[in-house]
Amino acid sequence: MVVLADTVEAEADLVVLVLFRLAELALLLSFRYCNSESVLIDHVEREERNSQKGSYIMQRTIKRELSFTGIGLHTGAPITVSIRPAQASVGIQFIRSDLRPHRLIAARPSSVLDTKLATRIGSDEASSISTIEHFLAALYGFGIDNLIVEVGGPEMPIFDGSAAPFLTLLDEAGIVEISGSSRQIAVVRRTIECLDPKDPSRFIRIEPSKVPEIHYAVDFGQETPIGMQSATMQLDGFSFCEHYSYARTFCFADEVAAMQRMGLARGGSLDNAIVVSREGSGNGVLNQHGLRDSAEFVKHKILDCIGDMMLVGCPVVGRIVAHKAGHDLHTRLASAVAEAMVADSGDVEVVMPKSWSRAAAAVAKSLRHPKSLGEITFAPGSTSFRLVTG
Repeated sequence: MVVLADTVEAEADLVVLVLFRLAELALLLSFRYCNSESVLIDHVEREERNSQKGSYIMQRTIKRELSFTGIGLHTGAPITVSIRPAQASVGIQFIRSDLRPHRLIAARPSSVLDTKLATRIGSDEASSISTIEHFLAALYGFGIDNLIVEVGGPEMPIFDGSAAPFLTLLDEAGIVEISGSSRQIAVVRRTIECLDPKDPSRFIRIEPSKVPEIHYAVDFGQETPIGMQSATMQLDGFSFCEHYSYARTFCFADEVAAMQRMGLARGGSLDNAIVVSREGSGNGVLNQHGLRDSAEFVKHKILDCIGDMMLVGCPVVGRIVAHKAGHDLHTRLASAVAEAMVADSGDVEVVMPKSWSRAAAAVAKSLRHPKSLGEITFAPGSTSFRLVTG
């Protein structure tokens, strides 16, 4: 009887185990094939919390306030900037801290005042801030959505002419995700294009794409050392930080004197820009250490475009194609996308995490951003810049 009881008990335990496994399988299958978006997003959020490759759902800001000082490219004067954390959905807000009263300028397409040689935002010339694109590109690299930026002058510091120094400063301030926040995403459904009416060969467009990317081409003529260059970048923070953030701004040597006569480029030097001579042999680069990358010219144009597109105010999913474009066309495209987001025209769909489809969630997952410089690897020699912080 003892043997029989043991056998019955063992069989009962086996039945319980089988039922438990079947329940587990049923739960797995119900999750896999469930049409509930909340179940999908809950899974995505759990997966993201366990990931080491950057968040794409929650908004970000910095952990602590940080101040730094650098030379303005056009004024040639020292400019002190203080960056402070901001709450969710505040966006990127610039403040002219040297003016009384302080002037608040939102980083939005409607704030663009001028695009000659750089992107300038503000309500008027006297209270504007210029050369914001390199800093905004660095914010893109770390996926920072909200920030207060107090600028003690009419432009951002130029540092070495790239976005890499700003990445170092942001890393020092620390990156934090804002608990309870959700990042909206603009998904391009129909192509939006902006042309230069005076030169149709200059254009930029954004078209629907499952893989966010940017293809950029420059053409300075075969008679110049720069000539034609093109590059394609997958639009995510890791790709930008590692392969594009270090690309410096550039100009031709014979343009410097003309810019200075216009009151521009007073702080320009071989320490903060690539200067190219149209004469002589070789690549014409006058900087002692040459280029950081053979495609540095077009890579800097991509950097500029990414910084200008940050004016949209949220990540944009689509494929950008640009040819001989510049700040004027970049900011026009940012404005067109921002307008389409509120016009409900069908050109751009604004989605939030709780309303993502499976396809949208998969695309959004490609919008990865590092949380620190420790997660990325710069190209050799690309971070040889000097900073003055305090």
